[in-house]
Amino acid sequence: MKLISVISPSVSLSELSLICQAQDIILLRQDAVYLCLRTDLSWPCPLYALDVDIQVRQITPLAAVTVISAQRWVELSISAEQNVLWQN
Repeated sequence: MKLISVISPSVSLSELSLICQAQDIILLRQDAVYLCLRTDLSWPCPLYALDVDIQVRQITPLAAVTVISAQRWVELSISAEQNVLWQN
């Protein structure tokens, strides 16, 4: 499993989907959590968002988004075979 952290809301899903497999996880962080509000996007693997970033921005994510704590993020990072920071 790869843990792919996305930090920018201007992500290219077509490029991102090239490195994703079904067992991978995409974690939205920082301003990328605004993507939790988009109903027009189809993500290539499960979508998570960091709770502190959601709370700071006062948004309510879609039901398909799993909201996780910083502690859970650390656990996922440890268990992942690869950690990727996606910045574009």
